[in-house]
Amino acid sequence: MEQKELSIIIPAYQKGKWIDNTIKSLIGYFPQAEIVVINDGSTDNTRKIKDTFKDQIVYLENEENQGKGYSLRKGFAYAHGRYLVFTDADLPFSVKNIERVFQLLKKNKIITIGRRKEFYNDRFYKKLLRPILYFLLMIFFGFKYFDTQCGLKGFTKDQGKKIISSTITNGFAIDIEILYLAKKLNYPVAEVLVEQEESSLSPSTFNLISMLRVILDLFIIRFNKYELS
Repeated sequence: MEQKELSIIIPAYQKGKWIDNTIKSLIGYFPQAEIVVINDGSTDNTRKIKDTFKDQIVYLENEENQGKGYSLRKGFAYAHGRYLVFTDADLPFSVKNIERVFQLLKKNKIITIGRRKEFYNDRFYKKLLRPILYFLLMIFFGFKYFDTQCGLKGFTKDQGKKIISSTITNGFAIDIEILYLAKKLNYPVAEVLVEQEESSLSPSTFNLISMLRVILDLFIIRFNKYELS
């Protein structure tokens, strides 16, 4: 298969109302990109994109909901681009911010991650638990990131496939695990300030149980013996 310059990987769960517009925007702005969508066991009409866009996208599917981490491993294993970027299915950071990450990747060849200026869809438990999470990240991993959970991250092909294939978490902790593995592999990371488009945001599938699972996964990540070569 001909290698694309850019692959955009999108894990999607219950995003049937938003995924059509997301794909249309990406195809319009990145007509030569490989767009890989992983339907993570959605029970809504997310699956319709397989017939709507046909060979304009790569459609992968989990029979049951497995989580963001599981879906990213599947998407990155398939992706052929020289540069690999993943983003959320409701496109909260717009195509322009994906373009910024892509251009910085091409220029600097280092992992590039988004950092949100403001947090929307921010329920009380997120505001309550976020400081605890980032305190734990500093204690466990020595992180000084202000937004590990931003759903916009980019890699060169070698970086992305090496890191993602080495991950073990299936849920939202994958974002933290990615940065931990980047640190262990001595891969530098650049942060880019991005704005969310509040009007495009879908109801978050990240809930209180998800947040607690992330915190539990921190222990798994911290004490797992990764085999990295």
